[in-house]
Amino acid sequence: MKHLRAIERLRGFYQRRVPSALRQRLRKAAKEIPIRLRDLPADLRELLDPRIVPLPPARLRGRVGINSSRTHFLEVGSRAADDIVTFLAGLDLNAYPRWLDFGCGAGRVARHLVQREFVRRMTGIDIDRAAIRWSARHLPGEYTRIRSTPPTFLGPGTFDAICAVSVFTHFDEATQNAWLAELRRLLRPGGIFIASTQAPDLTFNRPDLTLHDHQHLQERGFVFRIGIGPFNEDSAFHSAAYLRREWSRYFDLLTFKPAGLVEYLDLSLWRRPADGSEEEEPRR
Repeated sequence: MKHLRAIERLRGFYQRRVPSALRQRLRKAAKEIPIRLRDLPADLRELLDPRIVPLPPARLRGRVGINSSRTHFLEVGSRAADDIVTFLAGLDLNAYPRWLDFGCGAGRVARHLVQREFVRRMTGIDIDRAAIRWSARHLPGEYTRIRSTPPTFLGPGTFDAICAVSVFTHFDEATQNAWLAELRRLLRPGGIFIASTQAPDLTFNRPDLTLHDHQHLQERGFVFRIGIGPFNEDSAFHSAAYLRREWSRYFDLLTFKPAGLVEYLDLSLWRRPADGSEEEEPRR
């Protein structure tokens, strides 16, 4: 009993003195150690053998997944690319040769999409300097760092297709709208835009949402909650009705598939209207 009481006192001291954010990072680090030890031999082989097309280093893999696992990074990226292509069934994909991966990171999805014959030019943009540097060095295509707010340096109507995987899942509403307007500018009239979003039934991922947050989500179909860490720990949730109402100011909705990306995130497919000029303002 004395031993148990001592453990409880230590646990209480730890929780009082160590901030919640730091405790979360320590728990994540403890889970990462065995994963990184397991993946270390393969990481070293790629580092030492220039003939091997490498994966990003563990620190970059861990920024976009639940952990830094090589298997997880490859499987999620491959499944996401397959889901996007399947989602576009019925379109003549050869009519969309110029692709932009918005928020490409270290190419988790781009490395698979760029292998498709219909993708004849791949461009990736992201705010993550290290991830962009790695992608530009190792992946086919052009990869460039951008600022966290638009506009980008890219010209209007530059792309036939734009995909945004796990990007709008982290934007507040003002940032979302600014980037929707910019992506509309970058997309040629008649071009397509594929985006993933978090459905309202995924709010269990953010147990810190307040009653007001849930009411706002129910009433407006959107809620945003900032995280305690980097950008990708912020969370945004979108209902299908919200997307149809709000995003249709920028694009025309072609189709929507609940849990269409890796059986988890919603997928929506949009088209920029072909009857307007490249400088046309979004609809109000």
